[in-house]
Amino acid sequence: MTRIELIDLGQKIVAAKGTESQIDAMMDLFDKNVPHPNGSNLFFYPENYNARIDDLSKYRPSVEEVVDQCLSYKPIQL
Repeated sequence: MTRIELIDLGQKIVAAKGTESQIDAMMDLFDKNVPHPNGSNLFFYPENYNARIDDLSKYRPSVEEVVDQCLSYKPIQL
């Protein structure tokens, strides 16, 4: 998928329009098309989020920021 297609898909995920299974399918599709292992989760939670110490109310990335972060992810190569 192109960056623009991922942004469109990300906007649908964030808008949560559809049934739970439809949204899950969109998140799966997003994850399959980006190198980040938990890409779709970044729409809702920051990377390495810890509920005990992190303030989720301050996390408000744009869809574009999440897509760009997912596309720029480089896995650690051993």
